[in-house]
Amino acid sequence: MIRFCGAVGLLVAAVGISVAQDASPLDKIDPAKLPPAIRPPKGTPPEAIVNLSQKVDRVDCFAFRGDGKFLAISGPDQIIRVWATEGPKLNWSFKQPDSVVCLAFPPEGKLLLAGDASGNVRVFDKADTKVLVVKAAFSAHKDGPVWALAAHPDGKKIATGGRDKLLKVWDISKAKPALLASVPDHKDEVRGVAYSPDGTVLVSVSAEEKQFRVWDATSDKPKAGEVVKLPAPAIGVNFSPDGKSIVLAGSRGTGAVWTLKDGKFDDPVDLETDKRVILGANFSADGSMIAGVLAHSRTEDRVAVWTRDGKKKHEFKYDAHVPAAGFAPDNRHLAAVTDAGVFVIRLPK
Repeated sequence: MIRFCGAVGLLVAAVGISVAQDASPLDKIDPAKLPPAIRPPKGTPPEAIVNLSQKVDRVDCFAFRGDGKFLAISGPDQIIRVWATEGPKLNWSFKQPDSVVCLAFPPEGKLLLAGDASGNVRVFDKADTKVLVVKAAFSAHKDGPVWALAAHPDGKKIATGGRDKLLKVWDISKAKPALLASVPDHKDEVRGVAYSPDGTVLVSVSAEEKQFRVWDATSDKPKAGEVVKLPAPAIGVNFSPDGKSIVLAGSRGTGAVWTLKDGKFDDPVDLETDKRVILGANFSADGSMIAGVLAHSRTEDRVAVWTRDGKKKHEFKYDAHVPAAGFAPDNRHLAAVTDAGVFVIRLPK
């Protein structure tokens, strides 16, 4: 599972079996042959091959499906748009009752999960067709947004975090979702949650706590485990595909890869950041790279790619605010939210 939650509640997720290296629909995109409506505007860096939101004022979240064939985006306009990456073409759009803050595809790929600014979660069925079905809708958190959302690998459970400082676990396998656990241990808003690929470990981070919390997730109710101290608050967390590491987003040494050894997280490796804040970070599907955003100024952010040992491999400059970026499941493309749109970025060979 690849999952990302940024400082302003953005989420990028891709869950499921990764795309074969020779089967990505994104490889077929030729920017020169695209319709003007989705062609990157003049002046856009050459690595950006398509713009999927030129007519959208702002996007706050996006999620790749695990096979890379669909990309969901949404934001303050309350409309969820699902793009088929082959083409690409808009598969469907559907207006919601409130602004959408986070999105995720569970492993089986036909469901789409959305958390909104009023604390509600909606489960959509048949996300890979043009017929959208609202399978369930429920109030998950009080007093504000569902900041973070993670699907369990079994596709039957999800974990959510919100402004109410609660970490919650839900059973979404039935027609009426059921609350399995509500954990009050965090002292501030829960901004990041992530399940390990085998579903046995859950990690959560809060907006102001200088630590991350580790939970035993082998039962329906998470059991408190290790609490790891950090130099500054973390604002996002993601597991590596092999389940042996997590990557944290944050500032002043918080942006780092932690390795799970004998049930404990240890040996943090800092990502090269030039002392910049990392707004979010997630692993590629093969686990060899990490993508994220380096905050530079009010008018410029940069999309960065690191190797797993923290060395910066690529850096793409955008004269715009870039709240989030994350890998597509093919390891060769990224999606990046910018003030100018949602760009698909092709990594240099």
